[in-house]
Amino acid sequence: MKKFLSKMPVMIVFLSLAVVGLVFYIVMLARPVSYGMTYTWTHVVTEEETSTFGVEAGTEISYSLKILNDRKMEQSIIQENDGEPIEIWIIRNGNKFIMIPEGVSSEEEYDAMVEALKADKKEWDALWAGKGEGMPVFNVNAFNINVNIEGVEMEFACKGAIVFASVFGVVEVALITFGALSLVFFLKNRKGSSTQSADTPVAE
Repeated sequence: MKKFLSKMPVMIVFLSLAVVGLVFYIVMLARPVSYGMTYTWTHVVTEEETSTFGVEAGTEISYSLKILNDRKMEQSIIQENDGEPIEIWIIRNGNKFIMIPEGVSSEEEYDAMVEALKADKKEWDALWAGKGEGMPVFNVNAFNINVNIEGVEMEFACKGAIVFASVFGVVEVALITFGALSLVFFLKNRKGSSTQSADTPVAE
């Protein structure tokens, strides 16, 4: 193994993979949204929440959100049977987004509505402060989505992103370790070769 790691091509490959992998890992962890991945929240409805969710107390419900892009998201509501996902228009602003009430049916209508909201700075700021009527603000990052709807705190976890971070983290540590070992062995091998050459007597 030591002989293998001390070779220059091996060292270059491991160090390159470690650097590229680290950059990719940081970007994936720092991204504001895990696009195309499912965020899920499972909850057993309490007596006080029956009016909010419209089901009997003790019923287990599961909400799944999948953000497709900065304009659209899929929402699935699962109770006793699998719920069919429905597409919902959204507006994303940094690490926040809101769902658009019914009424928008095309890209043109969506663009016009967003333009109208942005034109009134006071209304736009109020929207992201959570003062938009029936438009709760969702806080999102790569691993979870948090929102308070009618007093109920909901935290959606993106298990796919969590698994990726755990698995790729182990892989990246291995790449960095092998890259560092390879560099050390290569330098030692090179130093040893230089010393040996210097000690070899020159034939007269």
